[in-house]
Amino acid sequence: MSSILNSPDILAALQHRKMATGQKLKASRARIMDTANRLWSPPAKATSRAEGISRLVSNGVLIYNGIRIFANVVSAARSLFGHRRRRRR
Repeated sequence: MSSILNSPDILAALQHRKMATGQKLKASRARIMDTANRLWSPPAKATSRAEGISRLVSNGVLIYNGIRIFANVVSAARSLFGHRRRRRR
């Protein structure tokens, strides 16, 4: 900011900084979109039957692990908050 205040033409310095910031934002947005497209694009078709079966097994293991982790989290949450203490008579 001090470089803008020290420049002879403050308006031109502000316009230059605004243009540079806009270019950085466009580059960042393009990089984010490129990464998102690579991450979320569908996988390539399997070229052989063995590759297809291998991918199917791998996806099944991933789904099983996700369900198991979810069940463990739910179980831990229920153990913390789910049971009420009974009153003694």
